[in-house]
Amino acid sequence: MGVIRLEWDYMPPPELRGNSRAHWRVRSEVTKQFKESTEWRLREIDPDPMEKIRIKYIAHWCGKRIDPDNLIKGMKPALDALTEYGVIEDDNPDYITGIDWEYHRVKHKNEVKMIMEVSEV
Repeated sequence: MGVIRLEWDYMPPPELRGNSRAHWRVRSEVTKQFKESTEWRLREIDPDPMEKIRIKYIAHWCGKRIDPDNLIKGMKPALDALTEYGVIEDDNPDYITGIDWEYHRVKHKNEVKMIMEVSEV
C-alpha cells in the first residue's frame, strides 16, 4: 500500500472555506489555482492509481484555527485533483473510506504548512 504526501506552505485559501463570502468569480479563480498547484505536486511524484483511499489533513497553523469542516471544504480542489490526475476513479464514498485531520500549533507564520496524506486502503 502506498502513501502520497502533498505539502503546501499555506493553509487552504480563505476564499474556499465554508464561511467565505467571496464572489463566485474570485472563488472560481482561487479554486482553479489551488487545483493546479495540487496537480503540479502530483506530477512531481507521479503516483500510481489507487483503488480506495483514506485522506488525512495535517494543519500546522499559526493564529486563528480553521474549523475542521471549513478545513475539509477548503481542501476540496486538492481532492478533486486526485480524480482529475487519475489517482482515484471518483471522490465518492466508494473510493474514499474516510477523511481525518489533525492540528499542530506553530509559533511563527513561516512555519505554517498544510499536508495532505493519501493512503491506499
